[in-house]
Amino acid sequence: MSNKRARKINKDITAGKLSSSLWKLATPIMIAALLQDLFTLADLFFVGRLGHIAVAALSISGVILSVIMMVAIGISSGATALIAHFTGKKDYTNADRVLFQVVVISFISSAVMVLVGVFGTVELLRIFGATKEIISSACGYLKINFIFSIVIFLFIGFNQALRGSGDAVTPLKILILSNAVNILLDPLFIFGFWFFPRLEVAGSAVATVISRAMGVVILLCHFMYGHSSLHFYRDIFKINLPIIKRIVSIGFFASFEVLLRQISLLLLLRFIAVFGAVSLAAYGIVLRLRMAVIMLGLGMGSACGVLIGQNMGAGLSKRAVKSGWVALKYYELIILPLALIFFIFAPHIIGVFNNHPDVVKIGSNFLRLMAITLPFLASALVLGRGISGAGDTVAPAVMTGIAQLGLRIPSAFIMAFIFGLGINGIWLGINISDICQGIAMLWYFKGRFWQKRYYQHRSILEAENIIIT
Repeated sequence: MSNKRARKINKDITAGKLSSSLWKLATPIMIAALLQDLFTLADLFFVGRLGHIAVAALSISGVILSVIMMVAIGISSGATALIAHFTGKKDYTNADRVLFQVVVISFISSAVMVLVGVFGTVELLRIFGATKEIISSACGYLKINFIFSIVIFLFIGFNQALRGSGDAVTPLKILILSNAVNILLDPLFIFGFWFFPRLEVAGSAVATVISRAMGVVILLCHFMYGHSSLHFYRDIFKINLPIIKRIVSIGFFASFEVLLRQISLLLLLRFIAVFGAVSLAAYGIVLRLRMAVIMLGLGMGSACGVLIGQNMGAGLSKRAVKSGWVALKYYELIILPLALIFFIFAPHIIGVFNNHPDVVKIGSNFLRLMAITLPFLASALVLGRGISGAGDTVAPAVMTGIAQLGLRIPSAFIMAFIFGLGINGIWLGINISDICQGIAMLWYFKGRFWQKRYYQHRSILEAENIIIT
C-alpha cells in the first residue's frame, strides 16, 4: 500500500530571506533543546532535595548514561543529514525510508543497552569511583534508563528526523507535553506522594521514561496518520541496508565525538572524585547548567545543519555557507548576556539546586570560569552541528579528540595536581580546551573543507540510487 496522504513541506528553507528562514526553524528548535535539557534539570532540582549524596549519584549516573546518548545522537545525526539531503532534492520517499531505518537501528542498539543494564550497572559505578553509599542511590536509576533505552533512541531519533525534514514545530509540541508530564511525575515517584512508591533517585528515571514513552507514541501516530513532513506506510517497512550503511557511516563519527567528550568527562570525574562528594555535587550542578547552554547552542546548530543540508541538497552551496555565519552571529548575541548572568549571579544560581555552603562556593568558581569561555564554545557548537547537517561528522570528532583529550585532560591534571591549584585547576583545563576548539572550528568552516565531504557522501548516494529507490 502506497502513501496517499498530503505531506507537510517547509519551502522557506531553500528560498526567501535567510535570517527569517533561520529563525523560523531555530526558534522552536532552541526552545525544544532547552526543554530537552529540562528533563535533567527537573531531575536535579527534585533529587537535590534528597541531599548531596543523591546529587553525586545523579552526577555519576548522568555521565555513565552518556553512552546511550552517544548512540542516539549518532543515529539521529546520520538520519538527519540524509533526510535533509533527500528533502532538499524533493525525494520524499527515500526520506521516509530513512525514518524507518532509524527504528531498525534503535531496536538493535537498545538490545545491547538492556544487557548492560541487567548485568553491568554496579560494575560501571565502581569503575568510575562511586562509593558504596553512592552506588546504593544510583544503581536503580541506571538500570531503569538502560533497560528502557529504546524510548530514548526513538524519542531523539524521531524528533531529529522531523527537524531534518524542516518541521521544527511538532518536536517542540511533543517536548512541551513530555516535560509537563515529567515535572508532574518527578516528585510523585521520588518522594512517594499519594499512592506512588518512594523510589528516591530511581523515581526520576521512572518519570522520565514514562514521559518520553508518551511522546514516542504520539509521534508514531503522527507519522502514520497525521499531516506530517515524514510518513510511515507499508511500502517503506523494509530493512534497507544501503540506507542503514549511510546512517551508520555518517552517525559513527557523531557518536565517536560524543564518546570522546564523555571519556573526557569521565576522566575529569575521576580527578574530581579525589576532592570528595561535595566537589562531585558542585561539578554535577555546573555540568547540568553547561549542558543547558550546550543544548541551546546545539539547537541553533541543528537549525543551521538543516539549512546547510537542504540547501546543499538543492544545489545552493553559497546559501549553505551563509547559513553558518548567520547562525553563529545570532547565537553569539544570545550567549554573551547569558555568560554575564552566570558570572554575576553564580552563587545564587548554584544555591537554587543545593544550598550546602561548600557546594555553592566550589560551584560558583567553576560557573564563573565557564562563563568566560562561552563565546568560544559557541562556534564549536553551532558550526560543528551545522557541518554535521551536510554529512561531515569527521572534523568535529577529530577536533573534539584533540581539544578534550589532547589538551583538556593533561592541562587539568597538571594544574590541579602538579601546580597545586586543586579543583580550580580542573576548571582551568576545561577553559583551555574550549577556547582552542572554538578557534579550530572557525578556521575549518571558513575553509569550506566540509563541502568536500558532503560531495563525497552525495556521490555515494547517487551511485547506490538504483538500490535505494
